[in-house]
Amino acid sequence: MQVLEWLSAVLAAVGDVWAFRAPARLTHPHEAVWAPAIGVAVLAGLSIMLGNVVVFVINRVSGLRMVAGIALGAVAMALLRMLSAAAIALAAWAVTRGGIDGELIAITYLFALAPLVLSFLVFIPHLGIGIGLLLELWSVLCLVSLLSPVLGVGRVAALAIGLGGWFLSALLSRLLTRPLAAIGSRAWTLATGHTSLLTGKDILTSATFVPLERQERHR
Repeated sequence: MQVLEWLSAVLAAVGDVWAFRAPARLTHPHEAVWAPAIGVAVLAGLSIMLGNVVVFVINRVSGLRMVAGIALGAVAMALLRMLSAAAIALAAWAVTRGGIDGELIAITYLFALAPLVLSFLVFIPHLGIGIGLLLELWSVLCLVSLLSPVLGVGRVAALAIGLGGWFLSALLSRLLTRPLAAIGSRAWTLATGHTSLLTGKDILTSATFVPLERQERHR
């Protein structure tokens, strides 16, 4: 797949998912659909990182401390996303009694991240957390709309899978937040020499790693 063709497929998929339509490539063989699905996830990840960079700049954090914060945030986000995908697959398996294609579920989950392409907006003061939560809700609704045709189940079953997977991933995430926060805080301190404000709530909301002390500009 050529770069321009790939980018066109990614943007078309984002538009389809935003409108609660299944991307056309979901009906194609898997080898033709992985590339745009991964592209959607990459765009969402880059958007989240961009929003985090703006938050760092506002807090006058730069250099190694910014790189460390972005890296730690990316690792935590990736872990939670993989956990969510596994929870969705488990819920789909339970509802369909084993009649699922794990690869297709993974592709569908990646496409459903399309609303997070707007995650750069979380840098807006006072509104950022609310915007992030709305985008997450939009993503869950998109997942439900995609699961129905992909799994060949009704909207009620798709809703049960989407919500069941979300609640399961939220429960598992909460069980992992304390160790993740402890590891993240320790890694931040080793990399930057500063303690951090990282908490379990930050992990769950994909918040930026913000140090306790601001980095002062050199005069």
